[in-house]
Amino acid sequence: MGKKIVIAAFLLFGTLWTYAQELSVKEFHSDPSDISAVRYEAKDLNGNPCALLKVGLVLQDVVFEGSIVKQEFKDGEWWVYMVDKAWWLNIKTKKYLPLRYEFPEPLQMKSTYILQIEAPQVAYDGPTGKMLIKSNVRNGDVYIDGEKRSSILPFEYEGPEGQHLVEVRAPGYNPEKMGFEVALGRKGTMTVTLKAEGSFSLDGVSYEMVNVPAGRFQMGMAGSPLMAPQHSETVRAFSIGRTEVTQALWKAVMGSNPSLNPDDGAPVENISWYDAQEFIAKLNAMSGSRFRLPSEAEWEMAAQRCKTLGIEAMTEGVAEWCEDWYGSYGSQAEGGYVKIVRGGPYANQGWPCSASFRGFMRPEEFNSLTGLRLAQDEL
Repeated sequence: MGKKIVIAAFLLFGTLWTYAQELSVKEFHSDPSDISAVRYEAKDLNGNPCALLKVGLVLQDVVFEGSIVKQEFKDGEWWVYMVDKAWWLNIKTKKYLPLRYEFPEPLQMKSTYILQIEAPQVAYDGPTGKMLIKSNVRNGDVYIDGEKRSSILPFEYEGPEGQHLVEVRAPGYNPEKMGFEVALGRKGTMTVTLKAEGSFSLDGVSYEMVNVPAGRFQMGMAGSPLMAPQHSETVRAFSIGRTEVTQALWKAVMGSNPSLNPDDGAPVENISWYDAQEFIAKLNAMSGSRFRLPSEAEWEMAAQRCKTLGIEAMTEGVAEWCEDWYGSYGSQAEGGYVKIVRGGPYANQGWPCSASFRGFMRPEEFNSLTGLRLAQDEL
């Protein structure tokens, strides 16, 4: 009888200890590159757009309290839509003590935020399965269910069966999360592909940025009145679109397609420099990003390195507007009558197809051979 009481008391104490453990906030930040709050918009009772809080907590029995419009478990994390200016959140589960968190500043409508919750880790010695996690980066931090497990990829995770969440983070890239399932006694393989900071998806249309490291390069070409003199140019680190802006993306932002050769997968064309600026302004308002046109020097350096960096169609496709006014090298033109146009099907116009060739057009001009590519300062 005495032994039974001792065992029962031990089990009760262990149960109470487990349930008395607390959740903790590991990380909170806004994510300007994540436009889910706009793409998957939810509105409050007054018809105002909500803020979206993505909560990294792999538990199913979760109740969120606060100024909440709706919550749903999606892609291995909780999506919690909250009213504009919400400033606190309660998280309740059956297993842990309630957690109250007050945001550093009120949430803003149409913005996406990341809240990473850490649950106490309990040693597990039961049956396990394995998952080999690969990525396109080698030096990246790997988090499993909110806990950092490695700083090198590939990484082999071994753990209990069921649903888990992996997140891979690396400098210069958007963090990427994926849910996966472990099966007992089996080994699976998955790949988490990271995209450069600034990459995004809007209404199902994706656009990928490529990081271009800072560097010094030879710009221009000797012996040509337009491209001379060849000279050394230094450019800070930035990112540029892997491809030109497509007609599908233009339509998702602007609601119409100006192109004379309609094809959602083809580059948008028949746009002026002013049209490009309007598109970028609307995209930035929708996404919270700071896209812009590339400078002429940025464009040429990226074009010289495009094969190494995986950038597509810089001297093919359509010609691309740059931010700069046209002027002789070294003049640093602050104004003028024509804007720089680079790349494109110059051979069709009798122009040399060269990364160094300088074209120009009036900013109000447009034709079926001219489009744009996005750029962004290093984040």
